Amino acid sequence: MAHSISNPLIDSIYEAAIKSGATGGKISGAGGGGFMFFFCPLITKMKVLQAIEKLGGKSQPFKFTQQGLTTWTINN
Repeated sequence: MAHSISNPLIDSIYEAAIKSGATGGKISGAGGGGFMFFFCPLITKMKVLQAIEKLGGKSQPFKFTQQGLTTWTINN
């Protein structure tokens, strides 16, 4: 893997989330932006959120659906 795939801030956010109770995570994105996904047992969710917010991270709610991703639609 390329050395530029991460940086100290990304590494520190990931480590903080794991230390706060996340059981795993995934970094996703390219071009200077993206997301970090964390799997958090329900009892650790708020602790993980607080840890990443202290480092400048933000929460973005999402949900899984049967239809997949919808970003926009055309109304006729």
